[in-house]
Amino acid sequence: MIKMFSAFTEEIDDVDAAVAEILNQVNADKSLMKNSIGILHCYHEYVDNGVFKAISEKLPFDIIGIAIPYIRMPGRAGFMGCMLNVLTSDDVTFVSGATDIIDVGGANLTQVTEKMCKEVSAKLGDKKPSMLIAYGPFVHMLRINGDDYVNSINACFPGVPTFGSLAFSEVADYSKSYFLYNGEGFEKAAGVIAISGNINPSFLTVSVLPENILGELATVTKSTGNIVNEINGMSFEDYVISIDLIEEKGELMNLYSTPIVAKLDDGSTIIRACIGDDGQGGAIVGGHVPVGAKVSFTMLELSDIKAISEKIAKETLEVFDGRCVMIYSCLARLEFLGLNQREVEANIICNTFGEQVNFFMSYSGGEIFPHKLPSGKYTNNLQNFSIAVCML
Repeated sequence: MIKMFSAFTEEIDDVDAAVAEILNQVNADKSLMKNSIGILHCYHEYVDNGVFKAISEKLPFDIIGIAIPYIRMPGRAGFMGCMLNVLTSDDVTFVSGATDIIDVGGANLTQVTEKMCKEVSAKLGDKKPSMLIAYGPFVHMLRINGDDYVNSINACFPGVPTFGSLAFSEVADYSKSYFLYNGEGFEKAAGVIAISGNINPSFLTVSVLPENILGELATVTKSTGNIVNEINGMSFEDYVISIDLIEEKGELMNLYSTPIVAKLDDGSTIIRACIGDDGQGGAIVGGHVPVGAKVSFTMLELSDIKAISEKIAKETLEVFDGRCVMIYSCLARLEFLGLNQREVEANIICNTFGEQVNFFMSYSGGEIFPHKLPSGKYTNNLQNFSIAVCML
C-alpha cells in the first residue's frame, strides 16, 4: 500500500519561510513509512532562489520532479507555487535515478538513458519495477524528439508501464524548463522513479471527444522525426488548407489548439499538437507521427474542454478505491482556456472529486502515458493535448 502526503507553498520571497511551510506540512518524523520518494512540481523561481535545494537537504529521501507553471492539490492551487508530494510505503520500494547531461541534438541520449536505467536496476537488485514514473526537461529546447527519450526507457525496461511528464516554463525562450533532482534543476537531463512491489496501477487518458473529430481519416505519407511532412501525398500545409482548417500558407501555428489524433499500427492512439512549421510545408508537432499512421483533426470549444474534464474525473471515480491519484494535463490545454478561464479544467476535476480523492495535478510540457494493447502488454508514448491520470 502506498500513502501520499502533500505540501504546498506560495511563499516565493522568503526562502526560510517557504521551506518551513513545506516541512511542517510533510511532518516527516511522524508520516513516513519504511520507503519514501518525493515528487516536486514548482514554478522555476523555487529552483533559482534555493528553496528546492533547501527542502532536499532537510528531507531523508530522493526528490524528483519538474518545473511547471500551474499546480494543484486538495485545497491549494497556484501558478507560482511549490508542491511536494511524498509517496511512502512499508511494502513498496521507490528507486530513482537521473541521466548525465544530454547533448543538444540528442547524440548521446540513448547512451545516458541506458546508463541511468542500469544504475536504477542495480539499486533494485533482484526486484523488477512494477511501473516507472519518468520526468524530463522541455525536450524541444534540446532539439530532440520526446518519443526518443521514452523509447530509450522502453528499451531498457520493456513492457513496464511508464507514466510521467516533461517540464515547461513560460519564459519567452522556454529556458528554466527544469527537470528537478535532489535540489538541482537541469535543462539538459532527465530521470525516473522505479516502483517495485505489490501495486496495481490504473491509467486513464482523454484528449478529445468523438464528436470533436472532423472528417475522414487520412494517412501520413512522409514524416521525419517530429515533423509531419506529408498527408495523403500532399504537404501537411496543403492538406490542412484543402480541408479548410487554415486559409493560406504560413498559418500552421493557428492549429496549436487543434489536436491531431493519430492511430498507430500497434493499436495505440496518440495525440499531437502542432507547435510550428518547418518552412517547407511540414508541421512540427509535439512528438513522432510515423509514416502509415491514420490521422484526423479535431475542433474544440470551451464547452468541450469542460465536458472532457468532467469525463476524466468521473471515469477516475469509477475505479477509485482509495489509491493516490496523479494527474498531468497538457499546457496546450491551459493556453486554449485563455487568461480568464485558466483554472476551469482544474476546478471541474477538483469539484467532481470532492473531498474523497487524495490527488495532485500539474500541467505538463508533454505527457508520458502507458497504453494497454489488446494483447495486455503496455506501450509507452509521449502525448500532447491530453489529460493523463495514474492511480496507485
